[in-house]
Amino acid sequence: MELQCVMLAMAIALSAVQGNDDVAKDVERAVHAVQTAFNKGDVATLQTLMTEDHVTVLTYAQFSNAPSQLKVLSDFKFSTYRIDDLVVKPLSDDAALVTYRATIKGTYKGRVVPSPVFVTEMWVKRDGKWVEAAYVETPVHQQKKHV
Repeated sequence: MELQCVMLAMAIALSAVQGNDDVAKDVERAVHAVQTAFNKGDVATLQTLMTEDHVTVLTYAQFSNAPSQLKVLSDFKFSTYRIDDLVVKPLSDDAALVTYRATIKGTYKGRVVPSPVFVTEMWVKRDGKWVEAAYVETPVHQQKKHV
């Protein structure tokens, strides 16, 4: 009986790890899809990849819902948005926290945007599809070397 309990516990643990791997892969694909759509100015695709009550917090702008951000999407002009060190942390079967470092070359309303930045995103699963619920950028301050 004890062996059966141990085997059952191992099976549950392995399926949880597999489930987390699947969540991480699905969310990572969604992160890249939303960024590609953003870079292209593809409002229709972004509407399917963001929650209606999506929150965006940037040092240069804040949006309290997806429609307000998508309305000014053409004010963002990015020639480069590189994602490095992406980590997906599944919080449950339908929620995940994403962090990464982004290097951005571009402007918002004609002003250069900060780069590099540390990005934190919240993703939720709705109707079987991963959608971004929040996006926050924090500028990375680089230490100056003194000679």
